[in-house]
Formats: sequence, C-alpha cells, structure tokens
Amino acid sequence: MPPESAQHLKKEALVGGVSNALFNGVIAWLLLRGGSPLAWGGEHSFVVDIVATAFILPFIVALIVIPLQRGKVKKGKLTPVQLDSDSRLAGLAGRIPRPLLGGATAFGLLGALVIAPATLLLFYLVGVQQVTPANYAVFKGVWAGLMAALLVLPMVAYAHRPQALQAIGRPQT
Repeated sequence: MPPESAQHLKKEALVGGVSNALFNGVIAWLLLRGGSPLAWGGEHSFVVDIVATAFILPFIVALIVIPLQRGKVKKGKLTPVQLDSDSRLAGLAGRIPRPLLGGATAFGLLGALVIAPATLLLFYLVGVQQVTPANYAVFKGVWAGLMAALLVLPMVAYAHRPQALQAIGRPQT
C-alpha cells in the first residue's frame, strides 16, 4: 500500500474514532446520568443498547463516510486508496453489497452480529453484572470510538473499490 493511502486510512480512522467516542460518550452520559445501574436484563439493560448501537453506529457512519470518500475522489481532491488485491481489507470490501444502502446495512449487521456478541462475551468473561451510568458512558464512548475507527477502514476501501470508482466515472489509477 502506498504511504499516502496508509496515511489517509490512519487519518480517517482517527477522525471517525475520536468523533464517535466523544459523541456516543456524551449522549450516553446525558441519557443515563442519575439513573439506575445497567444490568444484563430488565428495564435498564446494557445488552439492548450494545446490540442497537453496534448496528446503528456502523450503518450511519457508512452512510456518511462512503459518499464523502467517493465525492472527494470524483472531484479529484483525493487519490483513490490503493490496496493490495490480496489484502484482508480489500477482500472484506469486495464482499460487501454494492448499493450504498446495502453496504451500510452490511456494516450494521457486521456490528450487530460480530462486534456486539464479542463485546457481550467479554462482559460475561470479565464478570460484569452491573455498570453504573457514569462508567457505562465512559465505556460506551471508548467502545463506539474503537468500533468506528476499526470499521472506517473497510468503509474507505469499499468506497474506493474499482467498481465503485467506475460507477462515479473515475477509473482506478
């Protein structure tokens, strides 16, 4: 991968990670402050929130990141990210459905079906039974930031696939 492509991916991961960490942490704190601790089940369940966030966050981020990336390439403000054809990132991007809504849904499902269960398994293995609202807000901010930073990489690769670039009238160079 050329250094400029690697640098662009790092920048996008950092921007997506930090902005989502702050946004999700603050929202969780505002919604939960002064409330009851969150537990595995019941009215104040962290399970529902983790699964919902694991779907919604990648879905929305994909709807933002992919068109922005394609627009920058189309306007010539950004050189398409060059990935090795045998890289895992290129392989993952190639398996995601082509229409934007299908791609965003695939990223949401990846979050809900892979990231959420892995997170809940970690909670179980560590022995988490309850979480105070303040601790959950901190956790959610860090977790959402890491998830966004991680998933922005295949989103950029998805936006820069040769088929996507041809569809916007810009062949991959």
